[in-house]
Amino acid sequence: MRAVVFGGGGIFGVAAIGILRALEELDVRPEIVVGTSSGSIIGSLYALGWTVKDLYDLAVTIRRKDMIWNWRRMGRTLLTRRTLAESILDPEPLWDKLSQYIGHKTFSDAKIPLFVVATSLTHRTSVVFGSSIPPDFYQLPHVFWVDGRSQEVLSVVRASSAVPGFLPPERIGGMVLVDGGMTDDFPMDVAQAAGANRALGLWIDEPLRWQVPNPSPHLLQVLSASVAAAIHHMTILKKDAVKIPYVLLRLEMDQNMDMARIPYIIQTGYEKTMARRHEIIKEYGYGR
Repeated sequence: MRAVVFGGGGIFGVAAIGILRALEELDVRPEIVVGTSSGSIIGSLYALGWTVKDLYDLAVTIRRKDMIWNWRRMGRTLLTRRTLAESILDPEPLWDKLSQYIGHKTFSDAKIPLFVVATSLTHRTSVVFGSSIPPDFYQLPHVFWVDGRSQEVLSVVRASSAVPGFLPPERIGGMVLVDGGMTDDFPMDVAQAAGANRALGLWIDEPLRWQVPNPSPHLLQVLSASVAAAIHHMTILKKDAVKIPYVLLRLEMDQNMDMARIPYIIQTGYEKTMARRHEIIKEYGYGR
């Protein structure tokens, strides 16, 4: 079975839309969808039956106001409750926008088997919510698998995308969940355990040499770069454990998170895929 795997990467995750467009033009359709963090948003929408055009139309409506800075609430919480707020950003406008597409749909509503990765702070491990628990789930003994057939997809996507410190954690089934990228940012191993025998994956990575800000980096820059370093190291280790053949599409992100670049990022995903179309058809598309 053919899997498509979408890793995390903030707004750069929309490159997955361009990849899906290219795969459709090549008549190569994924039979399993795996996503983490921002990749879980695109992957879930596609698995639930939304078209590439639908995804594009949604992506280009995303604005910075959909991720509100929480300064006022942070100050109020500190003054009145003598504690820190859950997060720096308030993503409720974005989730409200997504709810118009996902609603209360569960993993059983997916047209393509769907697997979404989050990180459990209570279990200190990856948690995979899926359309089913695959027979080979034991291949990943340190991963907690959850049968998601009755679980709402939107709550899992919220959890998978909850970058620690920046977005609030999600609570599901007695677990406190945060961004899946903290433990598995490029979940090719999940695709393998879910039954895929070949895969294509989008890995969004930061440059190996972090450009030190001038003047000295502030708290948010240090936090962001520290998370990126941990994720990069974990991803390298995870990739080495994957045995099935796969095509890796690596997109190097930069510091420009301007929402106006979304069409450009989608086009970049499309072009990177089409540039390797012969390899993709040969290694990923056989057995159509």
